[in-house]
Amino acid sequence: MTRVRYFLSLGALLLAMLSVPSQAQDVQLTYLLNVSFRCENGVTTQGYSVYVVGARAELGDWDPAKAVRLTPSAYPTWTGQVRFIDVNPGVVVEWKCIVRSESNPSDVKWQPDPNNKVTMAFTPEPVATGRF
Repeated sequence: MTRVRYFLSLGALLLAMLSVPSQAQDVQLTYLLNVSFRCENGVTTQGYSVYVVGARAELGDWDPAKAVRLTPSAYPTWTGQVRFIDVNPGVVVEWKCIVRSESNPSDVKWQPDPNNKVTMAFTPEPVATGRF
């Protein structure tokens, strides 16, 4: 009788394990990748700051009003970190530095062409540098 209980318990465990792979097929991974941005020669006047804007939602989808504000580090260099969601390593993202009015987001000075590019990676964390 003890053997029967043992084999029944073992059988139930094996059946439970067999159902795991079918559920695992629905698993989706979400990547969170950070990029450190650096804009050099970002000379500003009172009421203006340097932002990063680009071809992803995290960078405002090229809309200056949705751009990410950077912090002056060694002025006139501005830096900041942006976390990207659901972007795979190896994806290339285009971006630019802008000087934008704090009170009027349509008052913008764009970094000259061409666009900057950064390749997403886990490690080392990408450092993307642009210059006015």
